[in-house]
Amino acid sequence: MAKTAGTAWGIDLGNNALKAIKISRGDNDKVQVLDYAVIEHESILTSPEITPGQRTEMIKAALEKFTSEHDLSGCRVVVGVPGTNSFARFAKLPPVDKKRIPDMVRYEAQQQIPFDINDVEWDWQVLNESEDAQEIEIGIFAIKSDIVKRVLMPYADSNILIDSVQMIPMALFNFLDYDKSTANAQEAVILLDIGAENTDLVISNKGRVWQRSIKIGGNHFTAAVQKSFKLSFQKAENIKRTANTSKYARQIFQAMRPVFSDLAAEIQRSLGFYMSGNRDTQFGEALAMGNAVKLPGLLKFLQQSLSMPIKRIDNFDRLTTSEEVSVAEFTGHIPSITAAYGLALQGLGEGSIAGDLLPREIIRQTQWKRKHKWFAAACACMILGGSIQLVKGISGSSDIAQAQSLLRTIQADVSRVNDSASVKDNALSSISEITKIIDNHKKIYQDRSLIQRLYKSLVESLPSPDHNPEQAELFKAYFAGELENVLQTPREDRKQVFIAGIKMVYTEDLTQSFDAILSSSTGTGGGMAMSMGRGGMDQSMGGFARGLQTTEIAATPSATTEAEAPRAGFVLILEGSTPHRDNLAFLNPPTVGLDRSKWGFFTRLYNLGKTDEQIKKELEAKNATVDIAPADEYQKQQNELALNLPFESFIGSKDLKSYFDTDEGAHVSGNSNTTQPLGIGIPKPGFSNTGAMAGGMRGGFDMTTTNNEQLPQMIDPFTQEVISTEYKENNNGSIVLEGGKPITVNHDYWFRVKMKIALKTTDNTSAGM
Repeated sequence: MAKTAGTAWGIDLGNNALKAIKISRGDNDKVQVLDYAVIEHESILTSPEITPGQRTEMIKAALEKFTSEHDLSGCRVVVGVPGTNSFARFAKLPPVDKKRIPDMVRYEAQQQIPFDINDVEWDWQVLNESEDAQEIEIGIFAIKSDIVKRVLMPYADSNILIDSVQMIPMALFNFLDYDKSTANAQEAVILLDIGAENTDLVISNKGRVWQRSIKIGGNHFTAAVQKSFKLSFQKAENIKRTANTSKYARQIFQAMRPVFSDLAAEIQRSLGFYMSGNRDTQFGEALAMGNAVKLPGLLKFLQQSLSMPIKRIDNFDRLTTSEEVSVAEFTGHIPSITAAYGLALQGLGEGSIAGDLLPREIIRQTQWKRKHKWFAAACACMILGGSIQLVKGISGSSDIAQAQSLLRTIQADVSRVNDSASVKDNALSSISEITKIIDNHKKIYQDRSLIQRLYKSLVESLPSPDHNPEQAELFKAYFAGELENVLQTPREDRKQVFIAGIKMVYTEDLTQSFDAILSSSTGTGGGMAMSMGRGGMDQSMGGFARGLQTTEIAATPSATTEAEAPRAGFVLILEGSTPHRDNLAFLNPPTVGLDRSKWGFFTRLYNLGKTDEQIKKELEAKNATVDIAPADEYQKQQNELALNLPFESFIGSKDLKSYFDTDEGAHVSGNSNTTQPLGIGIPKPGFSNTGAMAGGMRGGFDMTTTNNEQLPQMIDPFTQEVISTEYKENNNGSIVLEGGKPITVNHDYWFRVKMKIALKTTDNTSAGM
């Protein structure tokens, strides 16, 4: 359990305003409001018209105003981070000795958290404390270290000492659990926090919590008005806020109606997903909060769409107000200050979820700053006490030598304290310098959509109903989770590609070799790598991509070693598998020319971001035969998409393997000592992939074996089909032999692709960044 205090501030720094509340335990141990603040920014921070510099200044202004008008001394301070940037999972462990729980939790965290455990700040908590519990329920909470440090930087600049960091959805659950007593409710309670950019959906069900962040918020309503009326974002925001009294109210609401529908559909889909895993759940009431709930007609529309009553939060059941707080004014801010209330409850020790994501180095800095004055006081006392002893010594015995020795000791102690302060100052100076370096490298990613567009293009290169309409029903069944319909198509006939991993490294010079770029990606700089690990199929990507993870790594330095001009861009390594029988011919069909409808996955990667005209010129430069491209609508559409991409595959003048290198055709194996990528399938239950061969082939094949359990196997986690090499069996289940040796059957194929992606400039050429 986190430390608690008699008084606590909860601070929710949102895109629209800074919301904060100060609470304490009053009479009869009741919680009461001592102070609060709602400081609106000059403009919404995520407005497209606001530059990063303006955003920083507005945050700084809000925090300066807050600290100048409100007293934070002697209080615990808990701040929130958005749910979209954080991770929460809940798991059950078998009952074990308490000493073993931390080790088990760490193992569980490494499996659950979709990032390198060393790149995140994470915490955990036992949720059921009873000794007779059949299982131990735990909550695991995490956030990328760079994200939480970026969120906390403005607080450090404003000299606000932070004690805890909590995810906003968990703060909302703490509010529900404490103020609305949902842990004792027989029916689940839904809370919708509709913010500027996202809507946090939190479900409290008998002391358990489930949350999802929906990427639709108040800004999307504003953008709809902006697009419809062709206004600036700020003017559209003002019109939205006054829509109810405007003479154009009907047109304004008509413009926003698609966003109303999208939000309702996403909420309905999230509730459906939750119900699929909690079929006995009955929903009681739905509560709504956030500035967007003030939008006329929104709650009524959601009520009709979701077929359940939705009530705006306009009062707190267990929170009293002190005499210094105006009840009327405070009540008007309740819909927007609820998350801050939940954060403050954690600081007071009343939060059911007490996970703390505050980085350890910041904890040490906070402790040092708070103890610094005590060090100074101790020094003063030590000097004073030493001086008194010195005077007594001189007066009593006139032992000047002893007095001088004592004085030197005092001076040495003072010097050590000063040295400690100097070490601290040097450390803070180093942090400042490193922060400047990071800020410089951030400029590489000024276009925040670049990585998303690149990843989207990779996903759109996968087989899909658009590229492979003859198997549209298969894709539809796969995405819908209709196993029986998927199995109707033999596995070896399925035109599918499964991506198990992606690594992406930025470089200022693509003319270097793959090895040179990848080997220097661990140095200092500001590049980025993306990787995919094991996980479930993401049905929102249009392909079959599993468990996206992102980790910051370094950019490669610019060091031109070839005659070619340097090109800025990325090196990509894609790893995966395909079940199709004609693996290479399916991935990269021969003699398809410019006919995009016949391209395979590799073909699309090779020509990524290039129009037919560009491809034709490249082929003609190599004296290759150029087929005429089809003039149909699909071809035109794909050309238009390629033309509008800000990047393209880079094929220079050297050997092709210097730019596009593939390793494919090797069958998936269950043995752990192969070079195939990780994440392709999962081990078949009951097999040990590291030692399954020890008593089998290496020790002589057992002629009496009636199954293939001596050969390690990998299976498709969805269909449960074997995807690796296995022994061939006859109708009786016995392994078929030939010359005394078992015959094997191959299934899926794995591949690894290394390629280079160059960045385009406005004149469709590439240059360094």
